[in-house]
Amino acid sequence: MPRRFGGRNKKLARRGGRVALAALRARLGKLPRVALPLTVGGLVIGAALGAILAPSHAPKTHAVIAASAPVIPLPEAKPATSPAPKAGSAPPVTQTPAATPAWEQYALAVPETDGHPVIAIVIDDMGIDKPDSARVIGLPGPITIAFMSYATGLEPQAAAARAAGHEIWLHVPMEPMDGALDAGPDVLKTELSPDENRRRLDWALSRLTGYVGVNNHMGSKFTKSEADMALVMEVLKARGLAFLDSRTTKDTVAARVAGEYGVPHIDRNVFIDNDETVDAVLAKLVETEQFARQHGYALAIGHPHPTTIEALSEWLPSLRARGFVLVPASALLRLEAQGAG
Repeated sequence: MPRRFGGRNKKLARRGGRVALAALRARLGKLPRVALPLTVGGLVIGAALGAILAPSHAPKTHAVIAASAPVIPLPEAKPATSPAPKAGSAPPVTQTPAATPAWEQYALAVPETDGHPVIAIVIDDMGIDKPDSARVIGLPGPITIAFMSYATGLEPQAAAARAAGHEIWLHVPMEPMDGALDAGPDVLKTELSPDENRRRLDWALSRLTGYVGVNNHMGSKFTKSEADMALVMEVLKARGLAFLDSRTTKDTVAARVAGEYGVPHIDRNVFIDNDETVDAVLAKLVETEQFARQHGYALAIGHPHPTTIEALSEWLPSLRARGFVLVPASALLRLEAQGAG
């Protein structure tokens, strides 16, 4: 069973933190180092990164341990569902294209990298469990937070996340291969008409403002469908949004279709909490570091599980001392775009 925070949390956190960090450092000492600077898509990472990514504002950093992070005082409620469209009504639009695309308007500034490899940590499924979501928001940033489109109380939670220096994305349910899995209300499905999928997507995109882009919740079936992903990319392109492929299937066509539509896109490299134990999450974070050493960057996805939060609260504070720079996911979008150019 996953460990949860309880009355003996302080002693457990101190003891568990020392043991986990000692084991982590021992493992890190065995990992190979590669020469820097490293490259992504032909782009040198390091001094060039700071030049390419001119900060629009400096992100805040809050070194708050997850267990003590404030809980957002929002009442629990049933997931919202999208209303049926009225005859002749236009779909809701909350982010309209401008001279500067929405993803660039809402992307965070990038910290100085000093030639070090960069890591983006994305936490999906945010906003449903509000106490655990608040603990994620209390982690040192910049974390990339993907709020579930059907969660309630999204704007206050997103405001708290922005104030803490985190980047905001939207997590949209898409159809999985396993029909027994519940992806949530208003999931995008291959069996639905284009008009219905567009209505559902428009509703999802209207649930929040000020986000960089969309990533898929589940979607192992939907992201294999070229026609359906083309509809998604058409909508994202019109709104100036980006796409992050969670890569829930090796057969995904999302990146290729996004490229065809000119939608900025990036892919997940590591899932950190398929096994939810603290030790397993720490091991996946070591794997994330190894990927970053080899490629100059890494994007890892996790979820607001208590054990994931505990592992991240131990791992994040010493990340820079180990030679890595934590960046928002949009930093990798900019690298991808510069490399393609």
